[in-house]
Amino acid sequence: MTLSPLLLVLLATASALTEAKCVMTQTCVNPDNEPDYDACIPEAHKEPADPEPMTGDGWPSVIGGGNCTTATDCNSKGQCVNSACVCRKDGMAAGPHCDQFIIQCPAYKDSACCSWQQNQAMAENFKLLASVFAQNSAGGCDACAANLMSLWCGLVCSPEQDQFMHMAHEWPSTNYRQDPMTGKEKVKVLELNVALAKEMTCAIFDSCKNTAMASMAAAMKSSLGFLNYQMQAGAVGHGEYITLAFNASKDKSFDHDVLKCSNYSEVVETRETLPTQAQLLESIASKSTDDKQCPCVFSGFNTKIVAAAYGLLVILAFSWSRWKNH
Repeated sequence: MTLSPLLLVLLATASALTEAKCVMTQTCVNPDNEPDYDACIPEAHKEPADPEPMTGDGWPSVIGGGNCTTATDCNSKGQCVNSACVCRKDGMAAGPHCDQFIIQCPAYKDSACCSWQQNQAMAENFKLLASVFAQNSAGGCDACAANLMSLWCGLVCSPEQDQFMHMAHEWPSTNYRQDPMTGKEKVKVLELNVALAKEMTCAIFDSCKNTAMASMAAAMKSSLGFLNYQMQAGAVGHGEYITLAFNASKDKSFDHDVLKCSNYSEVVETRETLPTQAQLLESIASKSTDDKQCPCVFSGFNTKIVAAAYGLLVILAFSWSRWKNH
């Protein structure tokens, strides 16, 4: 039995319509990950693009191993051992001479919508995110930080980006917004509409709601407020403004597994699928299953923890840690 030419065309068209595509990218680097840097922001594809593996120019193919005589030859991000660079195991450094950024979202390494420039931006942002939301013993929750990193990895790198993300305006979908973190009145942003699975968003909020940062801010006391803070107030400085919709159905919305703050011992088996910096968080990196629990019941304000969290927020807004200088 042979298929008619018309049927073949229809089948090919249907396949093309359902093929996963990318709608956003970034082709520039923001030096030092500075906030409100209008010269370099994420960009909308004029036409949907195919996802690609995390290989080629800009992507690291190795971690260390480059010839060296001193640590300076290793970009000061590693040590020179037996004439070869050994990069720091900080979830950041990669490349022969430790001058690149390790892949942040290994779950998508074979097929991704993110560029190496976005990988670099996420590396720097994840470092800040961990300092604010992680550390079980210091008012944070490693499960929360890991969940937020996984969310950003999915939004930026998922090869099915066009299923849950759409531009808010006609191409190039840019606009100007006030940055509430720095007070700058007009910051250039790419405006996006993103649909998230409702169950996932509630689960992420449950893992984060009792962290010191979420507990001290009235705007973060609901799943909508908490995630809007991440996608709007926290994202404007990096050239994005995301309007969220929460779908009861998982169709046409982004969804991923979420670590529960009450018990996330499953990471012992699934650690390698998590974002690279999430894998290094203290309780997640541990081989024990007894420490995979955050304080899930808020027991009142600890003024020292809240003060520390507020201090980190100030650092996040105004100092923006310079990884390359440390």
